[in-house]
Amino acid sequence: MTISSEARLSQQATRAEPLGQPAQPPADSLYQGVEVPTVTGPLTELVGLPMPQCPDTVTDLSMRYRVRRERRPRFPFPIPNGWFIVATADELAPGQVKPLYYFGRDLVLFRGADGTPHLLDAYCPHLGAHLGAGGRVVGGTLQCPFHGWRFDGQSGTCVEVPYDDVDHIPKTATARTYPTLERNHMIWAWHHLEGKEPFYDVPEVPEFHDDDWSPIVVRDFEVASCCQEMAENNVDTPHFKFVHGTEAVPEEEFHTDGHHKRTVALDGAFVREGFGLGLGVLRVRDYTTFLSSTTPIDEEHVHCRWIFTSPRSLGDGTAEAAADSFVAGVSQDFPIWENKIYKDPPVLRPSEKGVTEHRRWCEQFYSYPDA
Repeated sequence: MTISSEARLSQQATRAEPLGQPAQPPADSLYQGVEVPTVTGPLTELVGLPMPQCPDTVTDLSMRYRVRRERRPRFPFPIPNGWFIVATADELAPGQVKPLYYFGRDLVLFRGADGTPHLLDAYCPHLGAHLGAGGRVVGGTLQCPFHGWRFDGQSGTCVEVPYDDVDHIPKTATARTYPTLERNHMIWAWHHLEGKEPFYDVPEVPEFHDDDWSPIVVRDFEVASCCQEMAENNVDTPHFKFVHGTEAVPEEEFHTDGHHKRTVALDGAFVREGFGLGLGVLRVRDYTTFLSSTTPIDEEHVHCRWIFTSPRSLGDGTAEAAADSFVAGVSQDFPIWENKIYKDPPVLRPSEKGVTEHRRWCEQFYSYPDA
């Protein structure tokens, strides 16, 4: 996400527009930068400093500027452990089954008859049928389309083999399940490479359920990168000047405490909190609150979902305008993220100690079971 966009939005408090009109970012922001060009259509040539905004590339991956040809892995770490969005709550009705691919695995998400969402590995332990290709929800279980075996959504254990009289079902007839919860209008799943239980929680965002705040606006897009690389942008303050066109390198405070991190700028008007690696809540005072989730597709690709709301007093369309601004800003990052490699160790200047601190904080979210 871009502090150039975020900073322009943060001064909104004293400049609210009349009701019915979306509030607009002020022109005299502390970090007002140079004029940034906007490009439509596919990127065939690219000149940065700053990068152009390319909104079309957010949803159309074929339009992105990709020049990297090397096929060796770019990142030295595995898929992180944490809570990640796997679906919006309104896209999964009771009894519905949805095949997914996250965490480098084929998965199947279903909502039981009681409304509880469940996530399992996709392949039946019997003979390997994909449970998302014709599987049927029966109560709180998922029935395999191949031979009718039923698997409990909570534990993954097989609870019925419908065609023989043998009562015993071996423990190996168990599909891996992932802890799930429904919060902030989203369905979240806990991924841990060693199958361990959650060690932090998904925060509740009260603005999403407050009548004084607008209905949520959701934006989603994929990026050929990883959670840590994208999160590192937030402490890489010089890039805001050279990629996003701010007039100066912004000043911010960065603190970590266990699984939590916090960035504060603009005298507290801009506050971003991180919960684990890939989950963040950004509040720009009196303008917008947005929740971000960066869900690993595999080791080098992620699916981002950004959920926005704004005070109703700022007028209809404010959350939509905020979402458009942030998304246009992040399009400037795509050519960097999708063509770079991870340097370890990097060559850093003394002012870039936040990068080192952030990388050290990230280490707690990885497991290396084969090490």
